[in-house]
Amino acid sequence: MNCYMGKYTVVRSVTLVLMLLFASAAFAQAQRGARQPDRHDDERMKAIESRRTAYLTSQMSLSSSEAASFWPIYNEYNEEVENLSEEFRQKREELPEPENMSEEQAELFLKYELERFEQSAALRREYTQKMLEVVSARQIAILFDAEREFNRILFREAQRRHRQDSRSGER
Repeated sequence: MNCYMGKYTVVRSVTLVLMLLFASAAFAQAQRGARQPDRHDDERMKAIESRRTAYLTSQMSLSSSEAASFWPIYNEYNEEVENLSEEFRQKREELPEPENMSEEQAELFLKYELERFEQSAALRREYTQKMLEVVSARQIAILFDAEREFNRILFREAQRRHRQDSRSGER
């Protein structure tokens, strides 16, 4: 019986160690898998930004010297817009959904929303003036139109991908 208990203890110990090894390996794999979408999203965003840059450069017919002066200004503008949007998102997260807001919360929401639009318009004016120092008004007009068109292109591509994903999921 003593020999049996010794073997049983060894088998239990080995089983426990193997289970811990498999569990830690599975956990490590899950962690790597959890990080993949972030890396994938970053790569995808970089690819979209590269496409946007190429598309806008082409549509605006930027020379290499114009592009060298224009893109730092444009990128700075986009960063400012993103900061403004993030600021609004943080304020917005503090409030409930509109249908659940009190009158005071709704007034605060409206205040935030109007401030965001005003600040966004002020940024657009400021950076349009900066861009006018390096490219023509015509090129900026083309830029504004090309930005909207590029966003429509991305939206249509996302719709197509969604339809394809839906079809492949039905099978």
